[in-house]
Amino acid sequence: MSILRVITFGTITGLGTLSVVLVSADRLMHQAVAAVPAPTIARAAPILPDPVTTGTVTQGPVAETKKERMLTGFDTERLNALMRGETPAAPTRKR
Repeated sequence: MSILRVITFGTITGLGTLSVVLVSADRLMHQAVAAVPAPTIARAAPILPDPVTTGTVTQGPVAETKKERMLTGFDTERLNALMRGETPAAPTRKR
């Protein structure tokens, strides 16, 4: 049984080594083709004027936005109440 194990291990190792040697020899025989040089730009793209300055794009009238109440800061009182286990009433909706 042990001789079969040695033969199997030797076969696997030998085949792996043989494949590495054959691939290396193939790479050495067929050197990589020289890389193609990067393409160069023949001429630069023309600089076009901004459409707003030429008048082709116009800005229409802007509708006034409704000023709503801004919330600044964080509601620490509500957070503290939640951490204490109190369930405060939900905030009422303004109509």
